[in-house]
Amino acid sequence: MLKNTFKPFKLKQLGIAGVMSLAMLAISSLAHANNPPPRLKADAPNRYVVKKGDTLWDISGRYLDNPWDWKRIWAANKQIKNPNLIYPDDILLLCVIQGQTLVGIDTGEGCAGIERNMTATAPATAHSVTITPLNNAIPPIPLSAIEYWLDRVLIVNPTDYEHTPYVIASKNRNIITGAGDKIYAKGVPLIVGQRYGIYREGEPFVDPATNQIVGLEVRQVATGTVTAVETNGVSSIELLDSYEYEVREGDRVFVELGNAVPPMFQPSPAVVNRGGMIVRVTDSIGNAAAGSVVAINLGTENGAKPGDVLAISRRGPLVRDVMDNDMPVRLPSEQAGHLMIFKTFNKISYAYVLDAEIPLSVGDRLSPPVAMY
Repeated sequence: MLKNTFKPFKLKQLGIAGVMSLAMLAISSLAHANNPPPRLKADAPNRYVVKKGDTLWDISGRYLDNPWDWKRIWAANKQIKNPNLIYPDDILLLCVIQGQTLVGIDTGEGCAGIERNMTATAPATAHSVTITPLNNAIPPIPLSAIEYWLDRVLIVNPTDYEHTPYVIASKNRNIITGAGDKIYAKGVPLIVGQRYGIYREGEPFVDPATNQIVGLEVRQVATGTVTAVETNGVSSIELLDSYEYEVREGDRVFVELGNAVPPMFQPSPAVVNRGGMIVRVTDSIGNAAAGSVVAINLGTENGAKPGDVLAISRRGPLVRDVMDNDMPVRLPSEQAGHLMIFKTFNKISYAYVLDAEIPLSVGDRLSPPVAMY
């Protein structure tokens, strides 16, 4: 009979380094368990030809149950300066590379070429990296749907806005003026030769969580250059362009703030310091659907940034339990869709509705998306 030579394992035999190695292994295993690889759709294509009009959200939705996980399955090409960009006519291949299921751009050599470009180290010479343009790349969402909000709409501090110069008249004494006209603004003297924006006051934003005004929406209606400034504080402004609206008395004048949105962003799960809600459906008094633009009460001070994806949920209704003396019971919240932030301010952000299972409305709740594994 063989003698059992197994001896009980003792941690002290490992020493400090051994114990630390075991601890790191346990942490690594736990992290992997809590962050499993993205789940591919059962009908995910092995090959897809990118078409004009596609968006990154559309494409990622073809492959993944959780489209915001796109970065985790993308086989980036290290030889390209902008390795995450996709263009019309690119051929996407689904490959197993180093044990991982990844999607990459076919360079003509199939999955072997994708793996080589993904893992190769670029030479040190400056000309070895291909610089790809942004203008033809597939956008994360339809940019035409948010262009106006990117370029012409701002959220400002109401107090600061009240102290900006205002339009008092036009050269021809017209109340309504447009490009090519001259207007006069009164207030803090402006700078001759400086380009300014003319803005129309909109509705204030009230955070329903605090019932406090957290911003004022303003829309740019024109652009002009200051041609003269009088000692009484009246500035002459020649209008260069107008944008959908005419200039009116009372409109405000201040330096164009421009578009602070990055030229390209990718959908990714939001990391914010609290939950939020939809506070306005833009250009509508009704409900929002997929493709709508909404305002939410999460801003940069909450960690929000362009590209952040949030899940939308509808609070469950109150019902009466007829079996328990008609006691009111709140039903669970139901998932209603997803949105992606595209422009942020301190306390408010604009977002694009990516998908919606039901009509969305003001008060619907927002939280980081929960992956389906």
